[in-house]
Amino acid sequence: MCIQPLLKERINQMIELALAFQDKDGQYAEHAGVVLASIFHNTKSPVNVHILHDETLSEDNRQKLFDLATGFNHTIQFYPVILPEDLRQLMESVASVNVWTPASLYRLLIPAIVPVDKIIYLDCDVLVNMDIEELWQTELNEAYLGAVWDQNIMNVTQTISSMGLNPDLYFNSGVILFGLNNIRQNPGWYEETLNFFRNFPNTSMPDQDALNAVYGGNYLPLDLRFNFFNMAAADHDYTNKIVHFAGTDKCWDRTSPGWELYLNYLNLTPWSKQAPRYSAAPAIGRGMRGRTRIKRRKRRTAGGNFRSKRSRMTRSGLSYSKPVKSAGRGGTIVRRKKRGSRRPLSMPAKSSGGTASLSRGLKPRGAIK
Repeated sequence: MCIQPLLKERINQMIELALAFQDKDGQYAEHAGVVLASIFHNTKSPVNVHILHDETLSEDNRQKLFDLATGFNHTIQFYPVILPEDLRQLMESVASVNVWTPASLYRLLIPAIVPVDKIIYLDCDVLVNMDIEELWQTELNEAYLGAVWDQNIMNVTQTISSMGLNPDLYFNSGVILFGLNNIRQNPGWYEETLNFFRNFPNTSMPDQDALNAVYGGNYLPLDLRFNFFNMAAADHDYTNKIVHFAGTDKCWDRTSPGWELYLNYLNLTPWSKQAPRYSAAPAIGRGMRGRTRIKRRKRRTAGGNFRSKRSRMTRSGLSYSKPVKSAGRGGTIVRRKKRGSRRPLSMPAKSSGGTASLSRGLKPRGAIK
């Protein structure tokens, strides 16, 4: 048997997946674990997970995420991230970033951080009750990304329009299929992001508004089932959907209609009070229904009104940090040789130690898979 072609085919089939979070109270690592468990349980193809985090991720929770991935025979890599100085300074004038935490901005930096061609990004308040390969196989062609129209945006159309964005095309940033190579073909993508915040410091949803401003003119609208809003439908049928618990009604709340499904997936993780069961099987919780009040996302008005103006774009170079470690198949830890001290993501692009710089065209160099 020729092993090399089989290995190459397996790598080509691998799904690249990114999650990003801040974990001050230790709970968001658990929520991320549930998201991963929901994917692993329902997806047949191998998954390579990229965790973007800050210093709040404890060693214990890192190990649990590692054990979860290897237990299902998938791989995982960790990327400690510090916001670039120019972005951090701009965020000092964007009050709403404190509502969403700086980690919400990590998805904006994925083209510079993660050295892959294409990747699925997920928020930690989703449950993937389907085989995520269906989303992965979506052909982006020349589009920067694929995303789902925001099902609650019509409540704030005036605010969206004031930023020069079209509410009919405005997408939600909780589930995104990024065409990273397509983005890197535009060497000004990072500077365009900075310019959005320079021109719109009163944005109420920083990452989402910026993504729409920079990429909204060239994105692929996806079917609603790839980012199905729990709060936007009275009939909570979660069958064959990526369910997004946007707003204040989260699936980890015991009063949420998604609580039972969340608990089922939680029981597959190291955070479970039961012994975790690492096995792929048909989706659980299919057809679960319930009732809840639709809690609408509100933008601030008088006194804290977030007003904006349209951004203009230029160009920038960036750098990315190498993953700390990855889990090999069968639970083997693959450790990288140290090249100086490892440092979190740092921009602009002066690389030192373990930080590798990106070229002007933003193509990652020296990626280790």
